[in-house]
Amino acid sequence: MLGAMNFITRHAFNFLSSFTVFIITVVNFDLGMLFVPIITIAAYYLSNKGIKSFQIRKKCKELGISRSEYKQIAMQIKKAKSHLHSLTQQFIQVRSVRSFKLLNEMTKISKRIINIVQMNPRKFYSVEDFFYSHLPSAVQLTENYSMLSQQQVKDSEIHLTLEDTRRTLKGLHETMENDLKSALESDLENLKIELDYVKFENAKQQRQIELRGDK
Repeated sequence: MLGAMNFITRHAFNFLSSFTVFIITVVNFDLGMLFVPIITIAAYYLSNKGIKSFQIRKKCKELGISRSEYKQIAMQIKKAKSHLHSLTQQFIQVRSVRSFKLLNEMTKISKRIINIVQMNPRKFYSVEDFFYSHLPSAVQLTENYSMLSQQQVKDSEIHLTLEDTRRTLKGLHETMENDLKSALESDLENLKIELDYVKFENAKQQRQIELRGDK
């Protein structure tokens, strides 16, 4: 959630600090070839931990959330990515074109929500149910559906169960669409405010031009 720039910056500093330690150790201390690499690696590791901790603290301050909240959100994103991976694995298992399309749409929506929350962790609280319930349920239902659809012998009960599962997945797809709308809601509101402001400023400038023309 820290982003690529923080990652690059952190590891650049890690490299510089560990390289500096390496030079100082080689020049000033006769520790032998065994200990110098160990000290250099330790310097890199400690530098990485320290800088990452600072970056997380800074990010939490910017977002207005606690460190524990940040860790919780990061953990949920990690779990969601694992669920998403499980969901995509079902593509080769689903045999119905209709079900394949539904699964594909659910996967796309899930990716978007995860990416949105990863970019702005505060949005997690707008879509908590997606992480805790909707996505895990989608994975479980899809796995069950795939397993049943692959049964060579399908009696009426299995057909009814498959149809019921498909309807449930469709309803879950609609729920996930609403999750995505919730994740985008604040962005849409901000965009509307910005558009209204631009329109107001344009109208104001137009009136000023008209007044000058009247004079």
